[in-house]
Amino acid sequence: MHQQDVQVQPILKKSVVQDAISKIKELIDNEYFKFGEKLPPERNLAKLLGISLPSLREALRALSILGITEARHGDGTYLRSSLSNWENDPFSLLFNLRKSIHIDLFEARIGIEGAVAELAATKRTEEDLKSMRIALRKMESNLDRKDQYIKFEIEFHEAIIRAARNVILEDLMEKINKLLYESRKKTVEYLKDVYKESYLKHYRIYHSIRNRDIKKARKSMIEHLSYLEQRIMEESEKEFGK
Repeated sequence: MHQQDVQVQPILKKSVVQDAISKIKELIDNEYFKFGEKLPPERNLAKLLGISLPSLREALRALSILGITEARHGDGTYLRSSLSNWENDPFSLLFNLRKSIHIDLFEARIGIEGAVAELAATKRTEEDLKSMRIALRKMESNLDRKDQYIKFEIEFHEAIIRAARNVILEDLMEKINKLLYESRKKTVEYLKDVYKESYLKHYRIYHSIRNRDIKKARKSMIEHLSYLEQRIMEESEKEFGK
């Protein structure tokens, strides 16, 4: 793909730098810019985005801080060669740059959280169950408020992780916590009708853990995550025509 083949709407909003970053992400997502490649000269890139040179330079500085680009003295600005080379933790940008990461995360969660639910069913205490019930009640009370629903859904899953009493799994889940939050936000954007069904599936997970039904706890968690994964894939195909 060549520069003349791409049409980018000029950025008109007051948040010029933020919008410039969004446009650059969009171009990366569509593989107009590829990881490891050199970006066009600043004047050409500013013209492509429809912004001033100072605004472009501020956007490039922000991307450099995030570890997405690097300026090479006398040679211009390059995208880093891969996500594994990023020096920081830009999870929300990660989701926008790589659509597939959302499905990858669901696949990982199915394996990890299935095991967590199984352990929770074995080791849970009455205090653990109380924490899960409180989170469930708050989820039910906020079915129409997505930000609050996500907050209490996270609390529910955290209660299950604590109930599993496995420091390795707990540490692993903590490490991907920011990524999980972005996943939940993206799920909400894609699936605006998911709340009621989501709540019911969470209740089934709780019921299995309460009854110490190890197999059913794992099965309920996997069914919940698999359902969301399938819905995300369907909606993504509709949006991107893939």
